[in-house]
Amino acid sequence: MAVPSEVARVEAALKNKGARELEWARWYCAMRQSVPSARPPDVKYWRAMAERVEEVLAPPPPPKVYPTKKKKADRGLGGVIPESK
Repeated sequence: MAVPSEVARVEAALKNKGARELEWARWYCAMRQSVPSARPPDVKYWRAMAERVEEVLAPPPPPKVYPTKKKKADRGLGGVIPESK
């Protein structure tokens, strides 16, 4: 069975991650879900495709930054040695 050109275009947009094509895919998925004559399985399919598009469009989460302890001054072997009297 041949894949419709719009479905192939949405899948290509997901694969290539082009911003303009992903925006079009987002619009197309929303349009297919809002059609009054859409059957429930079709709406479910296009909702899942829209979620995949949103995952690709969403920026990745920022890397975690863990707090570090501040080193105290004049500690360790690298400090200045006081003169002995």
